[in-house]
Formats: sequence, structure tokens, C-alpha cells
Amino acid sequence: MKALVIGGSGSIGQAIVTRLLDEGYEVIVQYNSTDLTNLTQQFENDAVQFVQCDLLATSDYNKVFGFIHNLDCLIYSGGNALYGQLQDMHEEQIDEAYCLHVREFIRLSKYFVDQLRRSDNGRIIVISSIWGETGASLESVYSAMKSAQIGFVKAMSQELALTTVTVNAITPGIVRGRMSEVWSDEELQQILDDLPQQRLIEPEEIAHTCAYLCHPFAKSVTGTVQKINGGWYL
Repeated sequence: MKALVIGGSGSIGQAIVTRLLDEGYEVIVQYNSTDLTNLTQQFENDAVQFVQCDLLATSDYNKVFGFIHNLDCLIYSGGNALYGQLQDMHEEQIDEAYCLHVREFIRLSKYFVDQLRRSDNGRIIVISSIWGETGASLESVYSAMKSAQIGFVKAMSQELALTTVTVNAITPGIVRGRMSEVWSDEELQQILDDLPQQRLIEPEEIAHTCAYLCHPFAKSVTGTVQKINGGWYL
């Protein structure tokens, strides 16, 4: 089995890569600016290939991903947080958020869908966000893009329902990692106090759900939003 993990160098992405390797997958990791030396050392002697690609600057996917054949799973974990009031958002920030979270997810799905349809176990999975379901103050743009991902998942799951491809979204709450490191200790404690489980979600929990969706027994699980939020239903 072969999987492509977009954003595989991030906190969640690396956890997904590790879990899929444990499940016996060959994994192709897309990264942008992460130090390749560190990535290579982390996955030394594993069945991993690395592909450097700035999604915002790539018009021809054949030049970057043309070597990939017989893909079984496309996992889209790329993205960046975007905080601030809407009136303070520059148009460039809005365009970048759209391109990174929505446009490139759709483009990659289009690029690989025929390969995935030839697989006995085709999968498209996007790591979305709880904010795509509920919205969040000071994250209106980010919330809108994550909501768009969910809408695409629901539509594509129907479009591909008569094929072997399932399409699903995972919507984490607040995950321990780079995105949670932007807050001060005081801010983080205030957030934790509001969470039912009063803890951050570990990236490995997201990876576990991703592995479940990739399993052959999940072939009837499609068009779903897998809520990994510790009971944080807003």
C-alpha cells in the first residue's frame, strides 16, 4: 500500500507518517521549508520518500508528483493557522489561506483521483478542524477554509460512492504541536480550563483515526467528519 502525506513534516503529519509506516505502508512525504536532514534522520531506514514542494508556487504537478504511481491514499495535512480580526486581514493572507487549505486540496484530489480509483482501497482524507464545524472568533478566514474542506469531502464522497474510493475529514480540537505553541502559558491554561478533558490532543490520536479510515474494513465509512475533540462540542 502506498500513501502520500501532504504536510508530512508538521506535528500531525509526522505522526501520520509514523503510524502508516507501522501499518506497513510505503509513504511519500511532501514538505516545504522543513530541514530535510532532520526529516531523513527521523525516518532513517523506513520506506519513505521525500518530495519538496511549495504548494503555493507549483503550477505543474507532473513535475513534482509525476513519479508517483499506484497510489492508495491521499492524506492532506497541509495548512497554517491564521489569527486576527477580519478587518486586519490583508487580501494576500486571505488568498494564501484559500490556496493552501482549499484550492490545493481540490487540485491534488483531481490530480490523483484516477489513480485512487484503480486501487482496491482508495482513500482521500483531509485534516480539517473543529473550527470548520463551529467557527471561531478571530479565526473567521481559517474557519471558512476549513468549512470548505468539509463541504468538498461531503460532495466528493457522493461523486465517488460507486468506486473504491472513500473521502473523509478529521476535525481535531486543539492538538499539541506547532499551532499550540503560539500561545503563552497563561493563554494555554485558560484554554485547557475550558476543555472537557482539560488536556491537549496528541498528534498520535489524529494519526490513529487516519489509520482507521485507511483500513480496508473502513470501506463503508465515507463522507464523514471524524470529530477528535475530547468532548469539546461548542
